[in-house]
Amino acid sequence: MKKWGVLGVLLLMLVILLPYKANASVLTKKGGVNYYNGQKETYYNLNMSRIYARADANFGSHHKKWIREDGVKMYGPYVVLAVNFRKYPYGTTDIPTSLGLGIALDTGAFATETNLDQVDVAVDW
Repeated sequence: MKKWGVLGVLLLMLVILLPYKANASVLTKKGGVNYYNGQKETYYNLNMSRIYARADANFGSHHKKWIREDGVKMYGPYVVLAVNFRKYPYGTTDIPTSLGLGIALDTGAFATETNLDQVDVAVDW
């Protein structure tokens, strides 16, 4: 049996995942709502100073707070999300979204028991 090697495995992963990513939709201002990975995505634009202050108090102030070129608000390497804290407790990282991996830093009225699979992405749109 032929050995794949690292390059072969990476090529195989690319062949398998590329069509999935190419067909995946992305949350946009124009679209307003997106369905990704079994969850509903919406967006919001609010002042994040209190959200960032709370996060810094919990995780340290060394995390960069920034806005990507596409307008997505970030905390370190993570997309800032409002979520249902019962599904994703405060500070949960690596939450998959169409705009990248997120961190649970906020919640809102939308996050009810009947709406566990919605994430609200913080943006500057």
